[in-house]
Amino acid sequence: MRRIPEKNQLLKDPRGFTLVEAMVTVIIFTFILGICYTLLISGSDSWETNSARVELQQELRKAMDWIAQDLRQAGSASITNVPADGATYTSITFRKSAGASGGNLVWDSNTTTYSLGGTGGTQLLRQVSGQTASVIAQDIQSLQFSRQASTANVVDVSLQAQKTTLRGKTLAGKTPIQASLILKIYLRN
Repeated sequence: MRRIPEKNQLLKDPRGFTLVEAMVTVIIFTFILGICYTLLISGSDSWETNSARVELQQELRKAMDWIAQDLRQAGSASITNVPADGATYTSITFRKSAGASGGNLVWDSNTTTYSLGGTGGTQLLRQVSGQTASVIAQDIQSLQFSRQASTANVVDVSLQAQKTTLRGKTLAGKTPIQASLILKIYLRN
């Protein structure tokens, strides 16, 4: 049978920790905690960067959906400020079809305009004549429209968006997170 040591014997036991052993243990745990902290910060930054990238792509898709839906109802003759000359323009104004009469398209009297503006000039604005402009998308840095003379019924739309994360982080620490989208929209005849 094993004997339980008395209280006085436990205090006199020479098998305790030395100062060197305690310092080595503290150094090892400090090293492990440093690695865990580095992994946590790296994962957090990656999460934030990817979230910002997804938000940018959603804003671009939302902008393109609105523009494409409206422009598909327009005709090449109803566009007033983007001539078919191959040059790029930063806004577009057009009228939508209101129906047909006697085999001819009848154009709505209201015009629709897409342009950049709002807070910081980075909001995509949609304005129908006689109404206040509505914000369609955020963080849009560049908006360009063009038409070629050979294909006047096709509008090329280019959007570029840019954003930094909530903590001001940028992609790879160098440039803000950027995304772009290019679309060809076929107009009504």
